[in-house]
Amino acid sequence: MSLEAYDIFIGKKLSSNIYSMDGILLIAKDTVLLQNHIDKLANFRIKLRVVEEAVEDAVEEEEKAAQGQAAQGQTGLRPSSIESRQKAKVTEKHLEEIDRLVRANGIVPIDDVEEKILPFIKDTAKRFNLFQVFSELKEQEDYRYKQSIGVAVIATSLGKRLGLDDEEMELLAIAACVYDIGLVRLPSSLITKPGRLDKHEFEIMKQHTVLGYELLANSDVDPRIALVALQHHEREDGSGYPHGIKGEQIDRLSKIVTLADIYMAMISDRPHRPAVSFFEVISSIHEGIIHKRFDSIIGMTFLDSLLASQVGCEVSLSDGRMGRIVLTNANYPTRPLIALTQNEFIDLSKTSHLHIRDVIG
Repeated sequence: MSLEAYDIFIGKKLSSNIYSMDGILLIAKDTVLLQNHIDKLANFRIKLRVVEEAVEDAVEEEEKAAQGQAAQGQTGLRPSSIESRQKAKVTEKHLEEIDRLVRANGIVPIDDVEEKILPFIKDTAKRFNLFQVFSELKEQEDYRYKQSIGVAVIATSLGKRLGLDDEEMELLAIAACVYDIGLVRLPSSLITKPGRLDKHEFEIMKQHTVLGYELLANSDVDPRIALVALQHHEREDGSGYPHGIKGEQIDRLSKIVTLADIYMAMISDRPHRPAVSFFEVISSIHEGIIHKRFDSIIGMTFLDSLLASQVGCEVSLSDGRMGRIVLTNANYPTRPLIALTQNEFIDLSKTSHLHIRDVIG
């Protein structure tokens, strides 16, 4: 296919990801096609029909969005985004009510979780995009509920990428919704403390894992759901808590929720510290995998999914230059191929003197 054949798509926006024949993400959804994207499409011999369909769908979506915006008169948000934000707020209220019931009765109302929480989590996980999820959660009043919803969405999406069967997926989704339920048994002043916890306070905080396990074990749930609450702070090398178990002693569902919990905790503002930048978090998780604190298969699958969603995003490098992520590297997830200009590229996996400082968008 000649390069000129793709030129008609320059300036067009994609409504879906475009993949190579090997399943590698080449250009991400919502990318406005530039010359470097056109070059990539030609190099990978992507059929014109594939690009045409993605571009046509994007035009239709933009027209519908414009119509919806005109009908609403004042907002710049698409109707689907507005609806998602509203559902996120409703889900937060449901989580708050579940916490109240747990405090009052000492039982976790799993039926309420399945009926009122899971539908939103599963729906959001299907269209999983971290930036969109955070955008929809940023109005949450309590960071704990933002954390719970975000972890449930990320864990559910990760479980699907790992190929979990339907039964495990259901257990994972429920477990990820209630993994931190033990926090309701701790003093609120401890949870919302603006500064770092001292040694004594941290020892109390660590008890939320055991308290959560006991609450769920007494609530007639599948034992693996209770195990996630108990084990989500355990680590592959035995350095976690409450029991310092390691490797295969930790349930696979717990390992999935662990990574989602760490990511959400680091990427979000907390009472005692601001959010950490995206690539600092990625680097930290990758280092944890290298030092065997996290399961390597689950961890690398997670990082690959996070980095794949960044293809096409603009980034700033440690030397001040700007570029755009062109291709991710499964072996070096924090060091993708960067396009600096139309004809200049740099493979970060080939240098130790340069790294991504931040993702611009």
